[in-house]
Amino acid sequence: MLKKTIGKGAVVLALLLAFASPLFAGGSSEKEAAPAQAAATTTTRNGEKVVTIAQIGNWDTFMPMNTTNQGSDNIIDLLFERLMIIKTDGTFEPRLASSWEVNETSDVITYHLNENAKWHDGEPVTAQDVVYSAQVASSAEYAYPRRIRMQYFAGTDESGMELSPDSVAVKAIDDHTVEFTLKQPMDPTIIYALINRDFYIIPYHLLKDISDADLAADRFWQNPVGAGPCIFESQISGERVEFKANKDYYLGAPDFDRLVYRIVTAPNLLAGLVSGEIDVISADSSLPLTDWEAACNTPGITTESIPSFKYQTMVVNTQHIPQEVRQAINIAINKDVLVQSLLMGEGRKVAGPLTDDHPYFNDAILPIEYNPEKAKEMIAESGFDTSKQLVMLTSTGTDIGQKTAVLIQQDLQKIGLNIQIQTLDFPTLLTNTRNGEYDFSFIGFQGSVDPTESVPNVTVGYLNNFSQLTDPTLGEIGMESSLVVDPEERHELMDQYQVLIKEQVPYVYLYSQNILFAHSDRITGIPEPPVDLYANKCVWLWKVAD
Repeated sequence: MLKKTIGKGAVVLALLLAFASPLFAGGSSEKEAAPAQAAATTTTRNGEKVVTIAQIGNWDTFMPMNTTNQGSDNIIDLLFERLMIIKTDGTFEPRLASSWEVNETSDVITYHLNENAKWHDGEPVTAQDVVYSAQVASSAEYAYPRRIRMQYFAGTDESGMELSPDSVAVKAIDDHTVEFTLKQPMDPTIIYALINRDFYIIPYHLLKDISDADLAADRFWQNPVGAGPCIFESQISGERVEFKANKDYYLGAPDFDRLVYRIVTAPNLLAGLVSGEIDVISADSSLPLTDWEAACNTPGITTESIPSFKYQTMVVNTQHIPQEVRQAINIAINKDVLVQSLLMGEGRKVAGPLTDDHPYFNDAILPIEYNPEKAKEMIAESGFDTSKQLVMLTSTGTDIGQKTAVLIQQDLQKIGLNIQIQTLDFPTLLTNTRNGEYDFSFIGFQGSVDPTESVPNVTVGYLNNFSQLTDPTLGEIGMESSLVVDPEERHELMDQYQVLIKEQVPYVYLYSQNILFAHSDRITGIPEPPVDLYANKCVWLWKVAD
């Protein structure tokens, strides 16, 4: 049985890609200690071998282009195919694309598709499906949230929208070869990370007669047909999704007959593992810290504490809070207390959207200052009206997030600010934050080997410009960085970007919490780092005991 902590050195390029995809920081409430030993599991149904994966967050759709929800992506990744597997060391492995190459000028990427891939209805997956998926993603008829992904390809504008019908420069060379043309030369690794993280292929032969304007609302997504390792069977909204194993999956038949994806609240994850009702915790979820020691000492459960690029922020409404006050707030928060008291040391404090072991981290933004007396003086000198009540949004179901809010509320009260905490469900928190109906709001992000992962979150006009920035400078520098091929030039731009973020403080960057991953010893063969941690850890490779 494996009980271990993965050291920082093993994740210098840790990849938890969620390009601009917000997450809440999961946590738990206090509860009774778990039983000392895992109970016998009920793992069959009518003689079938069943695997149950638990996640904390809900899903909103199975339409891949129409979500930025990690809970949806976990399920989509079982149903549909990506071109590549993106590993935690920043390398790539084949998935739908058996191989790929970039031309000498670094502006054309050619993918060679696996010729054995088939849709769940038996039809072959072809280059036409990939072209169609790119056309839908960049469509002018419907503003898909992930349309911005397409902005790097010729034939699209800066928002990723097609310049004319089907103008995105993705074309089929033959049935199993597809070519992506960039607007200009780019580092292909960045494009791999940006696009293949959540560019899923959808079936042309089943969807071609539906207009792009009507596609997102079509009934197809209630009973989707994909090409992934699992075949959709049923769902109970807000509770579970059930699948049959795709025994004809081109990368190998899963070693189970059925897979159930369940929504489970954080306080119930360990109990579910112990009782056998849960086999695996999903990649985006994490065991509550209050349960971590018990999990590590429970026979029958494998645990791993994995440092990541994931980071938690307190978003600051830049239209309500002046820059000098934002700077004061940033140095008034005791991040050491957050890491040691709330995370029990299973994490680290952060100075910006890149952790200190990220290859593009700028040491010039260190140290992470904590100086409440200086902060108090800065507030007084700013003339800010401290009698005004400021609203701080936090999410239900996240004990750590709520405790973070309370500690920060206390820190900010010490410098004279009047903070009211308002607890909302996460979708409502997101909506209110996007609409600017807040002063402070807690949102976490998964980070990426791509240093420009955070750029959409500080880009004027983008959906996830949570801090309501109106100064385009950060977005422009970040976008320029994403478009250069030379790593040294990108380093220079990203250094500027990080310094400017520290100066403007659109977000207060708090901490990066380790992923506290756990699964039943009944499941073996889950790849260890480096592995595709983004979604479902390659379920077709798992071995499942009867």
